[in-house]
Amino acid sequence: MHFAPFRVRVLTIIGLCSGLIGSGAWAATCVKSLRWVDIPPYAFKDSDGEIRGLHVELATVALKRVGCDVRLVEMPWVRAVVELQRGRLDLLPGTADTQERAAFALFSRPTNSARNVLFIATQVEARYNPNALADIIGTDFRLAVQRGSTYGPVYDILLKKPEFVQRLTFVTSQESAVRMLSAGRVEGFLGDELSGFDRVHRMGLKDSIKRSKVVVSEDADRIAFSKATNDAAFVKRFDGALESMVSDGTYKQILERYLDCPVRMDRLGCQ
Repeated sequence: MHFAPFRVRVLTIIGLCSGLIGSGAWAATCVKSLRWVDIPPYAFKDSDGEIRGLHVELATVALKRVGCDVRLVEMPWVRAVVELQRGRLDLLPGTADTQERAAFALFSRPTNSARNVLFIATQVEARYNPNALADIIGTDFRLAVQRGSTYGPVYDILLKKPEFVQRLTFVTSQESAVRMLSAGRVEGFLGDELSGFDRVHRMGLKDSIKRSKVVVSEDADRIAFSKATNDAAFVKRFDGALESMVSDGTYKQILERYLDCPVRMDRLGCQ
């Protein structure tokens, strides 16, 4: 996977306040906080310690086109949702547009394709051989899922079944899920296809963990905007910036920078 140079200008609260108070430009300055966490290829620190990734660069470039700087904030998913709801976080990328979240968030146009799949320990795949997520009901299969995440309508329906919930082990991060699977504490985990592959490979576990044939959902990631700090007009401007990035080729360049596959713009992802 080839990464062209990209740098995000991160503004600290102290530096921002001191600079703007002195210049009298506070009211005219737009700075949006953007959540990130180490989930390549969407967000990660490179060898120079710079925060990069597909979600980071798409949001940063679009914000720049609407006259805003970005302040990157590292936090786990569950806390990020709470902070977005309370208005202490402006933008949360990699989000599904759900009815529950619509109560406190506005959503951008789709930013990239996203498939949630079942990753399974190679040594137990033949034993369970699941064809669908519901197949783990009535077995001793232990499934790691990230607390507070949604994996699509099939998963949401199954959550209403106590016999399915009994099979779940809740974790706070994808890395925790991979480590538990590697240690034999669970038999599988649900996760985004691209980030799951990347995480397994980076941890040197590609021979012991594989993607199963179970696709839980095929959807698209969006960016959630806190209703407490953003309005529909701003989101419309942001979407317009994304459209301009598609038109001038910037969008495709960013996708190609972080996706290790031929890119199709009609899919906003791999061919």
